[in-house]
Amino acid sequence: MKSFYISLTLFAIMLGGIVANFAYINRTADKLTEMVDALPALSDPTCQEASQDVCDFWLEQADLVALSVSYTVVDRVSEQAALLVGCAACHDIYGYQTALSLLKDAIGDMRRLERFSIGNLL
Repeated sequence: MKSFYISLTLFAIMLGGIVANFAYINRTADKLTEMVDALPALSDPTCQEASQDVCDFWLEQADLVALSVSYTVVDRVSEQAALLVGCAACHDIYGYQTALSLLKDAIGDMRRLERFSIGNLL
């Protein structure tokens, strides 16, 4: 009977970890999406600083996110965030818009892979 209670306790701890991971990844993705959506136009003088803030926030979170999200997705978000900053610094409108679109897509992939679904559980 002790082993049953220990197993039940371990199961509850595992479930709690899954829920905490789900909440953390989605909160991080929400915050990133909010920051990206609030970025000013490239002609705005605060654009480079705001882009750097997005990149800095991501770099603070990337190590913890990488514990759960695949390396390729984490790397894509990191690359697009860095490219966004670089394009903002050079005032490259086409590169900036491309990096912005690809960053939004990578954030969406990060969120999609961390939702509760049968496919993700299996």
